[in-house]
Amino acid sequence: MKKNNQDQERLADQIARLEQIVEKLEDDEIDIEEAMAAFEEGVKLSRRCLDKLDLISKRVEQLVKTENGVERRPLDPEPEQ
Repeated sequence: MKKNNQDQERLADQIARLEQIVEKLEDDEIDIEEAMAAFEEGVKLSRRCLDKLDLISKRVEQLVKTENGVERRPLDPEPEQ
């Protein structure tokens, strides 16, 4: 399996887990300790998802229009001197 597919699956799995956490938190029968633990897990997980989405967004931005069409540039180009 390609790395991009693995990254995508992991992101999809993380989003699915976030959905489970939300459902758990919406349950009226959840006790406060369990709710706090789920909330903390959800916050950490959402931050990881946002970091991944930010990285994906940056990769997409690397495709830039030039006079000759579209050019692909490395994600972390070395600074010009």
